[in-house]
Amino acid sequence: MDLQVIRKINRLWEGVYPYLSRYIMDLYGHQEGDVLELGPFSGGIAKGLLSLSPEWKVVVAGEPPDLFAPLQEEIDKAHHTQKMMIKPSPLSLLVFLDQSFDLVIFRGAFFFLTPAILREVYRVLRPGGFAILGGGYGPYTPQALIGEIAEESKRLNHLLGKRWINEVELTRMIQEASLEKEAEISQEGGLWVILKKKKEEGGVGEGGDFGLVEALCLRDHEIISLVGGGGKTTLMFSLARELQERGLKVITTATTKIFEPPREQAPYLVIEEDQAQARGLVREGLRRHGHITLATQRFPGGKIGGVSPELIGRMPQELSVDHIIVEADGAKGLPIKAPENHEPVVPPTTSLLIPMVGIDALGRPLNEEEAFRPGRIAELTGTKQGDPITHQVIATLINHPQGLIKGAPPGVRIIPFLNKVETTEGLNGAREVAREVIQKGEGRIERVVLGRLFSRRPIVEVIQRGD
Repeated sequence: MDLQVIRKINRLWEGVYPYLSRYIMDLYGHQEGDVLELGPFSGGIAKGLLSLSPEWKVVVAGEPPDLFAPLQEEIDKAHHTQKMMIKPSPLSLLVFLDQSFDLVIFRGAFFFLTPAILREVYRVLRPGGFAILGGGYGPYTPQALIGEIAEESKRLNHLLGKRWINEVELTRMIQEASLEKEAEISQEGGLWVILKKKKEEGGVGEGGDFGLVEALCLRDHEIISLVGGGGKTTLMFSLARELQERGLKVITTATTKIFEPPREQAPYLVIEEDQAQARGLVREGLRRHGHITLATQRFPGGKIGGVSPELIGRMPQELSVDHIIVEADGAKGLPIKAPENHEPVVPPTTSLLIPMVGIDALGRPLNEEEAFRPGRIAELTGTKQGDPITHQVIATLINHPQGLIKGAPPGVRIIPFLNKVETTEGLNGAREVAREVIQKGEGRIERVVLGRLFSRRPIVEVIQRGD
């Protein structure tokens, strides 16, 4: 398909997408959840949903990847990387895990729709999930706006070779997909297939619906240190939010540098070098908000941090706090890293150490574009720079005493977290890494957590010794 024509259609429909977004959200009946928007016309409804509610997490998927370059620029510019993600995928065999999404949207589906696509959409729906596929302006779009763009839209669709499907053909397609009981056809402002998955059809993968607290086996009054790459800051604030929602008091902090978090992640931010003043501010923040983020200074480039391990060690005695979560090293946003001589800065009072790797590193070349300190990784794992990053490389890096468990205090529990497990391929790779870590690692590692922190349901699986 002509990418320039597709982009023209998307620009033409910019005024329509907010109305379609509102219609779909009202039809679904919820204002939060994990959303998948499919196809080359994706992005407009995703942005519309996020403007209506910040509680959506949206994945945009389709092919070819080049088509989504302008959308990626928008996401980066608007700092929406915690809310919207682009994941290339064929439509007839979606890369995503079973039961991954609460809401699936496919506008412009009649260019491509087949029974196989219908089945795939139903597969990735969670129990209780909802999907809408088809084409049209929806019932909320004003007729005046439709009149302005209808002829040009029809012309551009003709250039792309759009198939015109009627209700009879659509019914036949639904029957071929064996989804007669789950599907209904709507002609509100177009022609749409609506799929609904019943709630009683099972759980969400082997990870179920339990949260980070259960997966990480948190005990009372933990000091949790995060090291490695692939999502430490996201894990820190996701875990803090989960603990806060359970009525617990949490401090998030860093011995290294992190980007200053937005208010939705850190409701109360304390940046204070004077320890006596910081104590008072933290005490007040915990009382009012239940979660505070503490730093001692601001650094160039929008970063904060620099809290000493000694101060972190004193906090449980001086403050009424349930858990302290510490980001203990940096990785420049890359999925995998090895520590340098001065890293990580793990407080000696740490009770739980979580080494992290983004499983999207698997199969990529070991170079500076894909890894932080690739030379050090190669040295620790017995590989060469430029070689593919294999599951053995990741497992060895996690287990090596100078790798991701470097600086682990005596007696600390260690639970590795493999993040970005969002696809079938990623799940298979993460399972291989986890098994190798447990089989060949030291006895302190009893379990490995497989997760997808972008999702509102972040746990995919927990693999334990003896599984």
